Amino acid sequence: MNGNKQHTGFAVALAWPETYCKQPGSWYDPITVFLGISENNYYKVGHAAVVLAGVKNRKFHYFDFGRYHAPFGHGRVRSGETDDDLRVYSIPEFTEDNKSILNLNELLTELQNNPSCHGEGTLFASYIPVNFQTAFSKAKQMQVQSPIPYGPFIYKGSNCSRFVNTIVRAGNPHLKYQLKLRFKVPLTPTPISNVNTLENKTVMPKLLRTEPLIPLKKLESRILKSTLQAPEKHSKIPHNAQWLSGEGAGSWFAFEAKDELLLVNRFAPDGTLECSGTFGKEKNLNHLYDGFTITYPSNCKQVTLRHNTKKYIFRRL
Repeated sequence: MNGNKQHTGFAVALAWPETYCKQPGSWYDPITVFLGISENNYYKVGHAAVVLAGVKNRKFHYFDFGRYHAPFGHGRVRSGETDDDLRVYSIPEFTEDNKSILNLNELLTELQNNPSCHGEGTLFASYIPVNFQTAFSKAKQMQVQSPIPYGPFIYKGSNCSRFVNTIVRAGNPHLKYQLKLRFKVPLTPTPISNVNTLENKTVMPKLLRTEPLIPLKKLESRILKSTLQAPEKHSKIPHNAQWLSGEGAGSWFAFEAKDELLLVNRFAPDGTLECSGTFGKEKNLNHLYDGFTITYPSNCKQVTLRHNTKKYIFRRL
């Protein structure tokens, strides 16, 4: 690919510049309020994601980073493994020389129709050849490390744009892209700066008929400094379901112990089933019938329960 045998796939950078994000509670927040950059505790900084496509495995893999089902001040890496609603069903098609993606519009249409991507408005995309294995491994490594401190300037932290920048660079692209991604950025990478650095730019208009988030009033202090509060439980959600959230998204988790396995259903606030599966295998599960609570990290791939001072980790079978 492009004369480089190490380039075994592509990295597609995605940007939704119109997305509002809640301020992270950092030292610079008061300054941005004074400068008029922050609008009622929100920044219009956009949302970023990356899709990795392997030439050999012929799959699209969506990854992003955000404050979803993570402790206050932290984010996590999402993918189709940890969040079923982020699975990509489009199958990549490449030119005969494997130098280009033929069905990029098909991929972008699927993503624009998926509200779980949390992107608002027009979608901008671009891509370049990368080493698929090294980029994919870095994304999975950061997923295992999650939750990770959230912020554009935090040491060993990340946000959606920094994450995309990190993953693309991990794919060892051509030197000119490495240099641009590292040095030709503002103070910190932004969703659109990542896209502008790469090639094959494409624009996809908004497709979902959803109302955009517009911060009309300031957040209360208790909301500003915490994860999302549990909403009223929808009638479709089991009465014993427990709420787990981050600052950007949360879900209801319902459990049923069966022998040494754990049956888990995750519901969106509106009662939609987000994922369902059998998790295990953990010994002496029966004593968890009473007094256990869900904690981080928990998603569609792994669930963590706390009983007294001990944590029990269950992985999807």
